[in-house]
Parts: sequence; structure tokens; C-alpha cells
Amino acid sequence: MSLVVRYATPGDYARISAFLDSYWAKGHVYTRLPRLFDWTFGRRNLWDQDSYSFAVAEDESDVVGILGGIPFVFNCLGRASPGIWFANYMVRPDYRRGSLALRLFNTFHRPPYTTVIAFGVSPAAMPLYQTLRARVLSEIPRHFGVLPGAEERLVRLLCLIYPDWPTSRARRISRALRFPHELGETALTNSAAMPEHWDERDWPYWAARTVGAARNHDYIQWRYSEHPCFTYRVIAVPDGERTGLLIWRLETMRRSTPHGLEDIDRLGRLVEFLPTSRHNAQVLLTHFCQMLGKAGALGADYYGYHGEIGYGLHELGFCMLRENEDGLAIPTRFQPLDGEGSPILSAVFVPDDVPVCSHDLSCLWYWTKSDADQDRPN
Repeated sequence: MSLVVRYATPGDYARISAFLDSYWAKGHVYTRLPRLFDWTFGRRNLWDQDSYSFAVAEDESDVVGILGGIPFVFNCLGRASPGIWFANYMVRPDYRRGSLALRLFNTFHRPPYTTVIAFGVSPAAMPLYQTLRARVLSEIPRHFGVLPGAEERLVRLLCLIYPDWPTSRARRISRALRFPHELGETALTNSAAMPEHWDERDWPYWAARTVGAARNHDYIQWRYSEHPCFTYRVIAVPDGERTGLLIWRLETMRRSTPHGLEDIDRLGRLVEFLPTSRHNAQVLLTHFCQMLGKAGALGADYYGYHGEIGYGLHELGFCMLRENEDGLAIPTRFQPLDGEGSPILSAVFVPDDVPVCSHDLSCLWYWTKSDADQDRPN
């Protein structure tokens, strides 16, 4: 046995796809959509190798292990450095003894990548991260809101997922998650494009106050405008010299049937929320709710760690699901609809002087579900 660990090139895609199909999941999205794989791991302007940012372990010609790494610019209160998000770690069962996992990790956990983040770690893999002395985080907080008048749609959805529930239980949580009516009207205008001065006036403000992936124009262009599968929508509302930003996409909920997937309802996925003030936040959310209604969505959800932004969303009508008795019953997977979703756990390797990521109001990490490869087709 002679194990080789190296970075993948485009010619390796077919074998990587076959490995994912056999050992990760049948029909995994990276096996169905080569362009998504290329977009995720082919961001070479931030990668220091002439290859995909994706490691493969081989024994002879057999792929026996994989680990993806998505390069990004890590911002810590205005200081920028290279970072990596882990994605798709898997070692073939008969190769799990020994040092192969560590060899795969070390292909990315190396200079200049002093910050490495594993977002969406499976409970089975978490002991490995603990052994490697990563900071293990609680699940990412989730917020949810139902549009006024759409409560019965959520009741039907929950009763479909949980047929043993009494309707009263579904109705109770649906009422608790309803947005306030006063978010429904605004005469202020908004733009559907990123502000031209974002990197000069807006991002520096947030950079000095947050920790996480740098939300500069280059990142937002790559992550949203250039996404090969999803169409993201921008709401930008000026407020003095700066501009509040909200980015979202529409997701159709589908359930599995003997005849294929059947459309059930629609939901808005809020992925970026960077207001300039409380008033600006309310205006952004009002536009958002108006667009949700026109798109036929029953409501919206948001995953994010930032304390001030999370609590601000709560004050303006979003419910923190962890504080609701049945909050975790709201499905996390919508295509196909699945009520068995698990909390999204993470582990980080960061320098000692980086602030702790937590659920507290004081948490400075701005980290949403769009980071790494968590907001992608199923």
C-alpha cells in the first residue's frame, strides 16, 4: 500500500464524482453538477496552487479519501488573512486507521491558511476535530418568520411532515412564528444591485466590527452573482453615505413521492443582512416581506451567529427557533422535504487572539449559512 495525498486537477473529477457517489451519498450534487464543483473548488485567485482546492488520497489508482477546501479572505476586526473552509471530508472505511485523516487535513491546515473552518460537521466526525484541538461550536442559531396570512400554510406543512401531530400543536407554533403586521408597508425605494461604493464606504465599517469571511465586493460577486445554480436577489437601501444590504433567494419545498418530487410551498432564504441602523433594518425587512409575498413564499428563515444582528432580527419579528418549544421541528431540508434534519455543528482552527464565536449578544462573528458550501442544492 503506497498512499499519495495530492491536490486534484480537472482530470480527476470523474473519479472524485464516483467516490462521492459510492461513499458519501448517491446522486450527491457535486456528481450531478460539475459546474458547481468547479465554482466551489476552482476559485484560483485565492488559492496558492495550480489545481482545485480539493485534496485526494490515492492508493495506486484508487481514490480512498477526499477533503475539499474553499479559500476565502478571513477578516478579524479589519485584519485580513487567507482562510479555508473544509467541505466533504471522507475516508474509505478500510483506510480509517492510521494517519490518513491528518494528512488530508494538513493539505489545508498549513501556512498561509492560519484560519480553517469546518462548517456543518457530522456528529460522527466531531471527535476527530476535538482530538485535533479545534474550537467546537454550538449549532448555528436559526431565525424563522411566517408572513401574516400564511399561518395555515405552515400548519399544513407541519402536519404533512409530522402526521401524528394534532393540528393544534402545528397551529400554536405557526402563530408564534408570525411576522408582525407592521412590517408590511413602505414607500421608500430600494436598489436591486450592490452599491458601487460598497468597498469604500460600507465594507470597511463592517470589517472593523466583525469576524468572519470578508464581505467585500469580490466575495459577494463570487458567492451570489456568479453562483452556477441559484438566483440570489439583492435589496440595497441607502441611509446617508452608507447602504444597508439584504440578499436572499427563493426556495421551493418539494416532497418525495413514488412519481418523483412534488412542489409543496415556497420559502425565502435570507443569507446576508447588513443594515446601517435599526430604521434601515426595518426598511430592508419590509421590502423583503413585500418581495416574499409577491413570490408566493410562506415566510423566511435565516442562519447566523452575529449577536447584534440576530437579536435585531428578533426585535423586528423573526423568532429564534432555539427559544421555541417546537422550534427544532421546523425542517432544515426542503428538497426533498425532511423533518429529520440535525443541528449544524462547526469546528474552527483560529489564532488564539480571535474572539470566540458564541450565541451571545456580544458575538462578533458574522457567519451565515451561505458560508462554505452549506447553501447549495441538495
